[in-house]
Amino acid sequence: MKSLKNFEKYMAAIMVSSAAMLCPMLASANETVSETPDQGAVITPQNQAEAVTINRQLGTPSQLSEKVRSVLQLPNADIVPEQFGGGNHPFTTQTAGAENNQSPVELYPWNATGKLFMRFGNSNFVCTASVIDKNLLVTAAHCVHNFGQGQNGFADAVTFEPARHLQQRPFGTWTAKQWWIPKSYFDGTDDCSSQAPGVVCANDVAVVVLNPNAGQNIADVTGQYTVKELGDDGLREFGYVFFLGQNAAHITQLGYPARNYDGLQMIRTDSVGYQDEPNNVVIGSSQTGGSSGGPWLQNFGGKTSFSGEAGNDDDLNVVSAVTSWGYTLGDVKIQGASRFAKNSVFTSRSNIRALVDDACAANPDAC
Repeated sequence: MKSLKNFEKYMAAIMVSSAAMLCPMLASANETVSETPDQGAVITPQNQAEAVTINRQLGTPSQLSEKVRSVLQLPNADIVPEQFGGGNHPFTTQTAGAENNQSPVELYPWNATGKLFMRFGNSNFVCTASVIDKNLLVTAAHCVHNFGQGQNGFADAVTFEPARHLQQRPFGTWTAKQWWIPKSYFDGTDDCSSQAPGVVCANDVAVVVLNPNAGQNIADVTGQYTVKELGDDGLREFGYVFFLGQNAAHITQLGYPARNYDGLQMIRTDSVGYQDEPNNVVIGSSQTGGSSGGPWLQNFGGKTSFSGEAGNDDDLNVVSAVTSWGYTLGDVKIQGASRFAKNSVFTSRSNIRALVDDACAANPDAC
């Protein structure tokens, strides 16, 4: 478990044990790597009860780029807490469900997000993930692999509980068949911030292939989100506009942060996300460890009755990033995510497209 000085790693969940073996990369791509768990792995409630988060930590706002600091008017030090956080990035964070009630978490589009459990060796961890195809999830790479540790860095087993609420599992527990990460994350060559190497990185993204459950695909049970990295013109990243001198979009973040209801209730955050390097998005948020891998959604919700001309990029429930890192300083309240985009590592395909394409080529029934 690595952690940088004062930098919070929103890490993962696990279940089950047994050795896992590395599956070969697709020779045509050479951009992604997959892991298949021991099929004898099992999940127990005791595993879940023992699960904890691993934290990525960033110290002061001065560690953000000058570009974002200038937009947020951040001081280098001596932060004074404000209602929306000393990071000066406005947001709202509230429980996703009604007070003392699971609704509407068990309904679409909330229910396509769930709690992820993983096991690394003898330790269990928690993250968040979301459904993006018939039996496909998207989450953070650090939830299923320790950065730069190659074959030995993979989780041994992964399970998923969509719309988990306290002790209720309205859609059951789903086991993972395989998980895919960028090769650059696998071997530690990813484009990462010099101030937070191995933590603030360009491609902290993973795709998890689930086994069917009782003959059903998970998307048929919960519904699924859309994945988009480009606008219809093939050039503009979906949903981003030039705003206040930055490429920005409204973001809805869903997650299971451990500091809210012991990580057993879904939490929703809404904020404006600014693009930053390396290939990141930054939002205001008070979510914490356990929210890692949770979807950053655009146009979250259902259609209205409006019948006029549609706006640009109006597709519903589009995932464009997943939670990767945040500050451990409680007054800063800022989190970051790796964007779904082409970048210095993924030049011919976007990171998410490479992962989905390769996972689906190996598991066509999941897509």
